Amino acid sequence: MRTYLSPIGFNSTSVTRPLLRHGLDMDDRVVVVRPTEGTDEARSKEAIADVRRLLGEIEPDISLSVERVPHDDFEEAVLYCRDIIRAAEGELVVNLSGGARDVFLPFSTAVLSEFGRVSRTLCFSDIDGRVRELNLPNLSVELSDSVAKTLIAIEQLGGETSIPELTETSDQAKSTVTRHVAELESYGAVVSEKEGKVKHVSMTLTGQLLAGRR
Repeated sequence: MRTYLSPIGFNSTSVTRPLLRHGLDMDDRVVVVRPTEGTDEARSKEAIADVRRLLGEIEPDISLSVERVPHDDFEEAVLYCRDIIRAAEGELVVNLSGGARDVFLPFSTAVLSEFGRVSRTLCFSDIDGRVRELNLPNLSVELSDSVAKTLIAIEQLGGETSIPELTETSDQAKSTVTRHVAELESYGAVVSEKEGKVKHVSMTLTGQLLAGRR
């Protein structure tokens, strides 16, 4: 099963489009997040009713629930959203679209902090109406000095290199470089691809952000 988690405001499209793009099964759950209070409760309820109506047409057994997030205190809102994420069952698909800014910002912060729990992140564009999948950076990684040295060496080589080139320029043993690259790949900081007997390595957004800390 999957849990779809999304903020919701007055526009149900920002929720329904990502749902339709990703697909739904009867044991999936949809959780929409909104503030504890709003200036226009009628429009908010109408948007939720639209989502409920669509789900009923696609798969009547899909569960839809509403979480009301306290929004007066940013830190409290972040922790509340974090708990919602941690309570999600099955594969977690997060939609970073729509909703009140008072909830969207703490919700997005909580999603980044719970990087390892999120399977996929979707986003509906207000500009062209397309749904895109986002590759979120893993901001919670703490690298050892030796692994960070290898990451910085990759950055200095333009963000793309090979294990032999990296071994030569970083003045480390090939076994050490290979181990560091495997660790960086497990964090999502690099991706690798083998061409023949040579492994090529490229930095991701996570890697660029981590290297920028050093």
